[in-house]
Amino acid sequence: MRIQDEAAHPHRRRGAHAYPQGGDPRRLNLRLGWTFLRQMAGRARSGLLVPGLVTLALVASCGPGISASPHTNWLTYHSDKWGYSIAYPNSWHILPNQGAPDTELYVGNEGNIGAPLEMDKTAVLFEVSAQSGSCQATPADKVDSTAQLTVDGKAVKRKSGFFGGSASEAFWGSQAAVPAGTGCFGFSVIFGSKSARDANLGTTDRMIASFKTS
Repeated sequence: MRIQDEAAHPHRRRGAHAYPQGGDPRRLNLRLGWTFLRQMAGRARSGLLVPGLVTLALVASCGPGISASPHTNWLTYHSDKWGYSIAYPNSWHILPNQGAPDTELYVGNEGNIGAPLEMDKTAVLFEVSAQSGSCQATPADKVDSTAQLTVDGKAVKRKSGFFGGSASEAFWGSQAAVPAGTGCFGFSVIFGSKSARDANLGTTDRMIASFKTS
């Protein structure tokens, strides 16, 4: 089993200032897409370093560890900074966050996913987010699927449905969250279509259930 860690992905430590005006338009488009994803998930951000996340950082391990993947042919990503690991299919990809806060991890079933609004109908974009404060409630409307998951030893309710406030920004998605210390880890998924949601919901549920804190 291969292990993915932050040292292998130095782009995860880049801030928005790393991309000056006139830079790669795809990078700018991707960053705007990540902003859209976080806004649609209904979570406010206060900056690159969130005070409430100090507790989470203190429990992080000193180096990357090895944990068993819940399925054959899956990989495990370890975040030493935020003190967690999560498994994902070996055909999926850790995606660059292009200036989004390093509290975010993005995983996709396609390696060329750009902005969420440009995803094709088969694409899946999975986000893990270290958050301050209590876990935010998942939107209650337009939910057509729920599941009870055990995440890091805690009972978690996953909700999925058609989220968004307008036709241009609505999407098929899935959300869940698990408390950790004084903070919370959130999981948000955007699917390129309902058929992509139906085909991949079991996989993203297993990814959420594989999540563990150090």
